[in-house]
Amino acid sequence: MGNWTAGGMANGLLARGVFVGILCLTAVLERLQFQLKATESSTWWASNGRDVINTFSLAVNALGLELMGFRGPECLLISGTLVILLTGLQAPLEKSHHGTLASLGVSVGLGLPILLVPQTVAAFFGTAVRALFP
Repeated sequence: MGNWTAGGMANGLLARGVFVGILCLTAVLERLQFQLKATESSTWWASNGRDVINTFSLAVNALGLELMGFRGPECLLISGTLVILLTGLQAPLEKSHHGTLASLGVSVGLGLPILLVPQTVAAFFGTAVRALFP
């Protein structure tokens, strides 16, 4: 079993609502990060700005997962996976007529398993952590 606890705020509607808000914030930040990539060649700070945005997205997702009841390395691995997937999906979403709205939908869609079956997600990522770091 993964490192997930069902105590305190972990099962609460408030924690889940905060996490959905964090997913939406991450989607908006990833759109901003994608737009900075376009200006990267003309301004020296755009690449660093993208790094800061991705680091902040990683940290805020880990905080949301902590509120949901996830603990330890699973938080970091799940957060990193969400940020990497959202970053990678921004290029195809840019071609969408409503890129930002599509990004919000994809972000919440990626978070649905965490919201609906946190024990299963924790078990899966716990197995991944043990396989990566025996």
